Amino acid sequence: MVTTWQDELVDRLRTALPGDAVRPYGSVVSRELDVWSDLDVVLTTTSALDAQLLLGAELWAWQESVSEGRQVLRVVARDGRRVDLTVTGPALVLPDRPADDTVRFDAALAAVRLGRGNLLIGLHLVLGIGRATLVESMRIADAAAGTDHHPLPTPSDADAVAVAALASGSLGPATALRAYTLYGERRAVREPGYAPDASGLVALLGLARAT
Repeated sequence: MVTTWQDELVDRLRTALPGDAVRPYGSVVSRELDVWSDLDVVLTTTSALDAQLLLGAELWAWQESVSEGRQVLRVVARDGRRVDLTVTGPALVLPDRPADDTVRFDAALAAVRLGRGNLLIGLHLVLGIGRATLVESMRIADAAAGTDHHPLPTPSDADAVAVAALASGSLGPATALRAYTLYGERRAVREPGYAPDASGLVALLGLARAT
C-alpha cells in the first residue's frame, strides 16, 4: 500500500493521542483516494490542544461549528493539506482568524470541486468570490466619488469585465486561484493594512499536481 500524507498525518495524531482517540474514516480507510482527497478523522480529546501543533501545520483557512462537547472543524493548511476533524471533548485551540477566511476557504473548496470536474458547485463558489470582489469594487467607486450614486460609468466598471471573465473559457482549479487573486487585489486597494495571501491555495494546487 502506498503511504500518503493522509496516512502520515493519522500516524502523527496517534502519536500525540491514545490510539483509540483517533478514528479515521472516509477515503483514507476505503483507499478511494484521489489527488484532491482530504483526511476525515474523529478525535476524542481530554484537554484543549493547539490545532496547529497537533496537525504539524500552520492553518491557512477553516470553517468551524461548535456545540456542547463537539467541534466540527474543516481546515486548509498553508501546505495545502485539507483535514475535516470532528472533535469530541475540549475543542482544539485555533489561531486568530484571517480577515478573508471565508473567501480563502471557498476558493480552496472551489479548486477541489473544479479539479474533480464538479463544475456546477465549483462555478457557484467562484461566482460567490466574484460577487464579493464586485462589492469591494463598488466600495472603491463610492470612496472615489464620495457618493454611492453613480449614474455614469466609473473606472471600477472595468472590474465587472474581469469578474465576468472568470466564467469564460475552460473551468479548472486555476480558476479558483484567479478568483481569489482578483478579490485580494481589489480589497487591498480599499482596505489599508489588508494583504491577500494565496499561499494555502497555491500549495493545494501544487500538492494535487505532485500526487
